[in-house]
Amino acid sequence: MRCHSYGMSYTIGMDAAGRVVLPKAVRERYGLADGPHQLEVSDTADGIVLRPKGEPVPLVRTASGWLVFQSGVDESIDPVAAIDEMRAQRSRVIRGEE
Repeated sequence: MRCHSYGMSYTIGMDAAGRVVLPKAVRERYGLADGPHQLEVSDTADGIVLRPKGEPVPLVRTASGWLVFQSGVDESIDPVAAIDEMRAQRSRVIRGEE
């Protein structure tokens, strides 16, 4: 997605799934550059308003094996370890060990 900056206004693209990419300058200004975060979306008379909400969203593994961004904090899950385990399991499957 291409982003063009015009002072404090930005024109950004949105894909078919509704995903947008915030410009790096905006992410840095609002402390959103260091990982996944929740944003509050407001539908106003002036248009759509996005506001940072709370702390960064942690990455967790679901029971089915998917890695997802979860709104509740669970300190018992280490996202790096979860990703490493997923990769190790995939390698075992590829080698026919599982």
